[in-house]
Amino acid sequence: MSRMKELEAKLTLQQRKAAQVVASNEVTPEDGNKRSQDALAEEIGVSRMTLYRWRFQNPIFIEYMNLLADDMLSGHRSEVYGQLLKLIKGPQPSVKAIDLFMRRHGLLTDRQITTNETDDGARSNEDIEKEIEDLPDIIGEEE
Repeated sequence: MSRMKELEAKLTLQQRKAAQVVASNEVTPEDGNKRSQDALAEEIGVSRMTLYRWRFQNPIFIEYMNLLADDMLSGHRSEVYGQLLKLIKGPQPSVKAIDLFMRRHGLLTDRQITTNETDDGARSNEDIEKEIEDLPDIIGEEE
């Protein structure tokens, strides 16, 4: 069973509707203006305090609402890529946009190199055996 279905089973029909309405209001308001919490609560048929509690104190509602918002946003991915390409192809290409594009396609990654700076890097077996013998003294244990 998908996570979305698991969460839906734990929420009432009214809570599922509320999550849809709130996520839609936050992500893609139809007219570009977000509605107030009072207006949302009235549309859903609950008090503003009930809606507040669901949104900020109910972990199941919050996770469900976030999954809905993720789905809504994924529908706009092509628009985001279009804007990214505009920044890359513009008269002054954005280095940040190029970096993001390269990372998105795995062509650029962060790389960390760890080096061990010892004399020559090689230790003899005797040196290693001596160090092993000294370990109990170093960590404070008795043999």
